[in-house]
Amino acid sequence: MAEQTVFARGFSAEKCIQCGKCIAGCEYADMTPKQAREIMKKVTAMPQWYPELAFCIRCGKCDNRCPKDAHPSDLERECLEYKRRAESKTPASMAYAVNGMGVEGWNANFFRDVYKGLGKTDKKILQSWATPKKSKDILFIGCTDRMLPRTWEESQALRNIAKFGGPDDCCGVWAIQGGLLDEGYRIARRLIKRLSENRFERLVVGCGHCQKVLTRILPEKLGIVLPFPVIGIYDYFLEMIETGAARVIKPQKIEAAISDPCFGYENGEAFLNSVRRLATTIGMTISELPHNRENSLCCGYTGYFNDGKVAKFVKTALIKRKDFAKSGKKHFVSYCPGCHLFNHYFQPGYKSHYLLEDVLLALDGKVAEPFSIFYRRLVRPRIGWNLASVAKSALMPVKE
Repeated sequence: MAEQTVFARGFSAEKCIQCGKCIAGCEYADMTPKQAREIMKKVTAMPQWYPELAFCIRCGKCDNRCPKDAHPSDLERECLEYKRRAESKTPASMAYAVNGMGVEGWNANFFRDVYKGLGKTDKKILQSWATPKKSKDILFIGCTDRMLPRTWEESQALRNIAKFGGPDDCCGVWAIQGGLLDEGYRIARRLIKRLSENRFERLVVGCGHCQKVLTRILPEKLGIVLPFPVIGIYDYFLEMIETGAARVIKPQKIEAAISDPCFGYENGEAFLNSVRRLATTIGMTISELPHNRENSLCCGYTGYFNDGKVAKFVKTALIKRKDFAKSGKKHFVSYCPGCHLFNHYFQPGYKSHYLLEDVLLALDGKVAEPFSIFYRRLVRPRIGWNLASVAKSALMPVKE
C-alpha cells in the first residue's frame, strides 16, 4: 500500500477572518468580493475540494494578499489533495509531467522520454552526474536543465564544481503542485537520500523550484530537514564574480523586462535582488513588469497541475501576455527554465532570454547547447506516442 504521511497543513484557521481578499484579488479567479467571502467561509468550515476552487493554479500569491498571514495557499493545497485522493487514478496527462516516480511504476514520463532521446555524449554526461561524488560544493541540476547536459558540463565557469543529477533525481515539485503530496514527499525523500551519498559541504541548486522545495517546502510542510546548506546558482555566480573566480568577458547588452516566476518571491527578497544584480552585472539593462516580485504572474505551466488540462495553461499564459503588452518591452529575461520555454513557445511576438544561458555566454563567451535547440529534443517517436496517449486526458474537459 502507498505510504501516507501526516504533513504540516500550514493554514492558520484561527487567524483567517474570511474576508475573501486572498481570492478576490487573484488574477486567475473571476469572483466578486462577496463571492470570495462566501467560498472562504465554506472552505474554512470544511476543507475539501469545491468546484469554485478550479481557478487555482497553486502560484501561492494569495498568501501575500492575506491581511492576517493565515497562509490561504496552504488551505487551497489541502483542498486539492482531497480532489486527488477522490480520483481513481492520477490524470494521465498530469502523471506524464511528474518526474521521479519511475521506481514506483510511473514509466511514461516526459523528462525520461527526453533523456532517452539524447545522443551518446549527452547520455554519458548524465550517467556521470548520477554517480555520487566528493567535492566542497555539489551542483544539483534540475529536471529541465538536465535536458541540455553539455551546456553545464562544458562550461568553463562551472568547470571546478562537481555536478549531480541522474534521470530519476527530482525534488518532487510537480507532484506537490498537483496536490500529490504523498508522492512528492517520497520523491523528495529519495532525492535527499541520493544527495547524502555525496560528500560535500554545500549544495548549489540550479533550479529555483528545487531551491524552494529544499529550503521551504521540505522543512516547513513535509518535515524533512536538510543536513547541508543550500545556495542558488545565481548567488553562486555572483560569488564567483565578486571573488574573482570568474569574470565577464562578453557583456550581454540586452534591454529586457525581468519575468519573475512563481517561486521567485517564495525564495526571499534577497534571492530576487541577487537575480537582478547578476543580470545587471553581466551587462543587461533590466526593467520590471507591471506584476513582479510578490505579485508576479505565472508563465502558464503551473496552470496545468490542477487538472492536467492544456486549456488551463493556455489561459494562464494569456494572462501573462497582457503583462508583457503593458510593459511596452519586446525582450524578457526569465530565470526559470520552464518560464523561459513557455515564454519562448507560447508568447509569439516576444523574445525570451534565459538568464542561465546569458550568464554562461557572458562568462564563457559561448554555450555548448543553447536552449533555443530545445524543440529538437521533442521530435522523438516515443514522445509523440506518449503525448498521443495522454491527449484525451489533457484536452477533454472535466465535469466537476
